[in-house]
Amino acid sequence: MKVIINSFKQHINFSNFWVRNGLILILLSILVNHLTEPENFPFHKDYKFPLIPITVSIIAGTIIILIAKFNFKYFRNKYFTKKINAQILLRFLFSTLGYITILYIPLYYSANVLVNGSVGYNFYYLLTGLSVTLLINTLVIALLFSTDIYKLHKLTSIKGTLKVQQGGKITLVKYPEIAFIYSENKIVSIVKTDGTSIVTDFTLNEVENEVSEQSFYRANRQTILHVRSIEQVQSIENGKLSVLLKPTIANKKAFQINISRYKKQEFMDWFKGKL
Repeated sequence: MKVIINSFKQHINFSNFWVRNGLILILLSILVNHLTEPENFPFHKDYKFPLIPITVSIIAGTIIILIAKFNFKYFRNKYFTKKINAQILLRFLFSTLGYITILYIPLYYSANVLVNGSVGYNFYYLLTGLSVTLLINTLVIALLFSTDIYKLHKLTSIKGTLKVQQGGKITLVKYPEIAFIYSENKIVSIVKTDGTSIVTDFTLNEVENEVSEQSFYRANRQTILHVRSIEQVQSIENGKLSVLLKPTIANKKAFQINISRYKKQEFMDWFKGKL
C-alpha cells in the first residue's frame, strides 16, 4: 500500500495549480449538481446521475479559472510586483468579474440547450444566475489567489532586505546583492554577487521564511537560489537537472547542484517565469 501511495504522489503533484484546483472543481461540480434538483439527490426514488449538468459545470468552472489565472498573470507582471493596494486589487477583481460576465450569457444559452433542450430563457433566472455566479466567483478568486497576493505584498513591503545576525553583529543584505544561500555542515552562508560570502546563524528553513518566494527558490535541502545565480541548467540521468551557479567563491570550486525529478517541473516553471 505504501508503494502505491508513493507512486501516486510521484505522478500526481497536488502543489500544481491545475491538479489541485481541477480536483476541487470536479468534486464541487458533483456535489452542487446533486443538491440543485430533488431528483438528483442520491436517495430520491427517480435518481439519475446528473452527467450533463456536471459536465457543463466543469467546463464553465475551467473557463472561469482560466480567465482569472490569465488576468492575475497580467496584473502580477504589470502592477503587483511594483505595489499592491486596495485600488489595484479591486481593479483585478472587477476586471476578472467583467470578463466572466461577458462570457456568461452565451454560456447560459448553451447550458439551456444542453440541459433543457430549449433556446429560450427567463430574464429573471438569467439575472439571478449571473448574480449568484459573480458572488461565488468573488469567493473563489479570493481563495485561489490570496496566498500569491500575500507573497507579492510581502515582497513589496519588506523592501527586499535580509537582516543577518552573527556574533552580536547585525548586517543588512539587500536582495540585489544575494546570488544564492547554501548550507554546509549545518552552517548557512549567503553568497553575494561579488563572490564574497557571509556566515549566518540562521538555519536554511529560517532563511526560507525570511526571503521572498517570488525572488528566491528552495532548490533542495542545502540551497536557496536567485535566478541571477544560475549560469547553466542541464538535464542529467534519472530525470534530474544539474544547475551550475555563479559567482564562484574564493578558494572553492564552482557550485553545481542537482534538482530532483520531482521538483524539476516546478523549478522550470519558476525559472522560465523569471526570464
